[in-house]
Amino acid sequence: MKLKLIFLLFISNFFFAQKPDSSFIECKYLTTFLIDSANTHTLKKELAYLRIGKNSSIFRSDFKEKADSITFAEIDKSNKNPVNGIAIMRTENWASAKYIPEVIKRNGEIIIFDKILNVTYNYPAVEKVQWSFLNETKKIREYTCKKAVGKYHNKSITVWYTEEIPISEGPYTFKNLPGLVLEAYDSKDYFHFTLESLKRVVKPIVPLDRAVKTDYERFSKKRAQVFNDPIGAFVGIFGKTPPKENQESMISNIRSINNYLD
Repeated sequence: MKLKLIFLLFISNFFFAQKPDSSFIECKYLTTFLIDSANTHTLKKELAYLRIGKNSSIFRSDFKEKADSITFAEIDKSNKNPVNGIAIMRTENWASAKYIPEVIKRNGEIIIFDKILNVTYNYPAVEKVQWSFLNETKKIREYTCKKAVGKYHNKSITVWYTEEIPISEGPYTFKNLPGLVLEAYDSKDYFHFTLESLKRVVKPIVPLDRAVKTDYERFSKKRAQVFNDPIGAFVGIFGKTPPKENQESMISNIRSINNYLD
């Protein structure tokens, strides 16, 4: 595997001279995350990929691509088989990823994409982790990894990176280390990323194109407003009050999504 990776790194310069917006390596991480900090039963697992190019990278749920394909296929099927001239959308067959945030890095700038209800926002990741390097090592897959710890917003983060893969990349915003991050987690293990595979993948690195630009302060404030007043947020987005019989469950559902990595 190491020899193959060296070859990938060697050919990347030639590859990117022709296709600067495509990846040459894809890392897949098993992503474990707790949606509701008060309910351990909301622990979820999804694969997420990190596609790395010469000047850019993207980290997102691997299931999102599959979910989008399933959803578009269902829409296409409905349009081809209308009932009395009306396309009936069977939304129960639509798939959705549970791990929502996406991170794109371009020319050193890191942008986070995240959702509040049905609206996607993006904002620069201004929070910079100041890493402390520890004299500890361990093996992950076949690589020797070194340990570093740091603070990210209000969370203590531990990463294991390998200098055997000299790429300053990693899952989420955990980048800019002396090598590729193979594992990362917070002190409560609410969020945990572990490398599952690494291979050559040539695919475009394209961010979401339908997102509201903002900054972290405004995004965080909006998220808190929705949590504190779910009904008001619903009215603000949809222009109407939800039925009374649905309001209690709607409030409960919105407030159960309360655990964030930022």
